[in-house]
Amino acid sequence: MKRKTALTALLGLCLLTLAGCAQSAEQPTASPAPTQPASFTMAPQTSAPTDTPEPTSAPTPTSVAAPTKEQVLAARDQALEGMTEDQTDWLYTVITGANAWWERQYFYEDIFAFLEDPEDPAWNYFDETGQINVQWSYTGDEYDLEDIARIREDEGLSWTGFCEKYGTEDTLSQLLVNNEYDADDFIEILRDIQSTVHNDDLKNDLQVLIDKTAQARDTHDMNAANDIFKTVHDMDYYLLRYGPEDMAEEVEDTSFVRKYFGMLSIYR
Repeated sequence: MKRKTALTALLGLCLLTLAGCAQSAEQPTASPAPTQPASFTMAPQTSAPTDTPEPTSAPTPTSVAAPTKEQVLAARDQALEGMTEDQTDWLYTVITGANAWWERQYFYEDIFAFLEDPEDPAWNYFDETGQINVQWSYTGDEYDLEDIARIREDEGLSWTGFCEKYGTEDTLSQLLVNNEYDADDFIEILRDIQSTVHNDDLKNDLQVLIDKTAQARDTHDMNAANDIFKTVHDMDYYLLRYGPEDMAEEVEDTSFVRKYFGMLSIYR
């Protein structure tokens, strides 16, 4: 069983250091794994950006009425009943780590703009391990940002499509990262966690993550990836933690933390 940390294990799938237009090439690597899982009883770790800039291109799912703190605490006790401290620690590590990476990619890398294209190299995180190409960096000076945006809009091109049509050996560079875990590895981790859970609602929500990860792997459907994003958000902030309170000192703008997407079975 490959079991290092949730941060690398899950977002081996989505640790996408995506290049913007006219950005010079570099070779990012996955974030180093913490040596020990975060304790479930520790003070909350920073999991959201300090502010919440609006992504330029991303789904805007509708949120529903969020559970109250009292509801969250009661649901947490119910969901974790029968699990050992080590098992809850590992669940906490996986989900909070996953949520932190999805948020950074959503707000700062515009991840869904890339995943809209089923052929985009960003999908390599779901499909491959080892040294992989996750995006192209356009290094040419023939166009400025406004010109590129206009060309893409006029011609209906994704970023990958623009690079393929207008890029040359001199103006394109691959961005490479080392991906230790693919979708199959993440599914294995989730199934391992699921086997320790006694509550049917939590089992069901973990199954949603398993099924959506498999769907994203098999179809390259951005909506499946978006459902993973929403599910880990809700599970982190409205089950394992109470985001509006626990994250209040960690972020300047709590508006996104306060969103609840209605993904959790335990509140239905």
